[in-house]
Amino acid sequence: MTSPRQPTAAESAADPVAMPTGLVEQVGDWLEASIGLDCGRVGRNAVARAVSAAWPDAARTTSETVAGWLAGDSPERQRLIDAIVVSESWFLREPRVFDHVTTVVRTRLEHQRQVTLLSAPCAAGEEAYSLAVALLQAGIAAERFRIIAADLSPRAIAAARRGVFTENAFRAAAADLRPRWFTATAAGWAVSDAVRQPVHFLEANLLDPASRSRLRAEAGGPFDLICCRNLLIYLTAQARQAVEQTLAELLAPEGEVIVGAAEAVILPAGRWQPTGPLAFGRRTQAAGEPPLQTLGPRATPPLRPRPAARPQPTPRLPQPPARPAAPVATATGAALPAPAEPVAEAERLANSGDIDAAIAACQRALDANPAQPAVLFLAAMLKQSVGADAAAQRLLEKVVYLEPTHEAALLALALAAGRRGDTAAERRYRRRASAAESAS
Repeated sequence: MTSPRQPTAAESAADPVAMPTGLVEQVGDWLEASIGLDCGRVGRNAVARAVSAAWPDAARTTSETVAGWLAGDSPERQRLIDAIVVSESWFLREPRVFDHVTTVVRTRLEHQRQVTLLSAPCAAGEEAYSLAVALLQAGIAAERFRIIAADLSPRAIAAARRGVFTENAFRAAAADLRPRWFTATAAGWAVSDAVRQPVHFLEANLLDPASRSRLRAEAGGPFDLICCRNLLIYLTAQARQAVEQTLAELLAPEGEVIVGAAEAVILPAGRWQPTGPLAFGRRTQAAGEPPLQTLGPRATPPLRPRPAARPQPTPRLPQPPARPAAPVATATGAALPAPAEPVAEAERLANSGDIDAAIAACQRALDANPAQPAVLFLAAMLKQSVGADAAAQRLLEKVVYLEPTHEAALLALALAAGRRGDTAAERRYRRRASAAESAS
């Protein structure tokens, strides 16, 4: 799955889409059951816009007809998926992540002939091609790495295979990127054959057991590194847990997972530890600890037409949409109430790529109440993603002052201490993190 499409400024300012409430709920139920999308987080308006874009006449059709569209592999079903997900990113998004990827690949190539990377969801291919460009520019030969790029949207995969991008896709890239790796065409900038060669695209859904098997078969085994950015934040708790377990199953020993800037607070610290900017590795299984259960097929409940309901006026919802009232997972694995609106705004901004604005949203929340470990940790991860390591460390220290057993913050501090060569501090933080895990 690719991240849900965010409304444009014009769409946000417009009236909500006139769509029967029962229809939107019916489609929302199906999206949650089939692709794990948390429609409460995404918002009713986003679902209504997707329905309107996919099926212009949907408001005048029946619930039974909609149920038929969503069954099987119909063109109507696929149009809905294409409408609800975003198929655009940009090259070298958060450059420090790609610097870290290059370091990881070089290290693993010291002990193996080739590395395999997964980009999922891959949108229109910007991230997968960025991985290839970063590795090629670092002098790593194309035959030493292989990139599998997957998405559940056929439209996104088709665009990725075309490999032609507009100016907007280069807004964070170095000035010399295009002349070296792209060719100007009437339709836009076409990616070069050298960059295409190590990248392989396929349709896959990380919630689908058959897709997981296909990914492993395509890679010839587990992946050394997985980029799964800006997906977990939009999933239901059940789907998030399933995807996290899928990532663990697909990952090679000592492999790493890259997540989005707002997602570092989602991966449970009891199973994942930070290894770099927005990068995490599997925790070593402690003696006596039960292994992760292997995922079986995830059943999608049968679609049933909704009973006819009395007509209701379309509600006017504020933008951005409010968060669901259900608890959300934290970095320590505990359940907390849904965060305040400033934190929701920070997550939305981070996922859209505006890290500076996301940091500012965190700061506003901290100005109102500085004793918020979850906000401090999110701000620290955002600071780390833009290279402000000293500021990130100060924020992490505040986290563990307020919450001494915040395992993820302790592990992040241990990683930072190890990088600056302070082995004593690294051992101290890791002991505290281990004690926090044992006490939980």
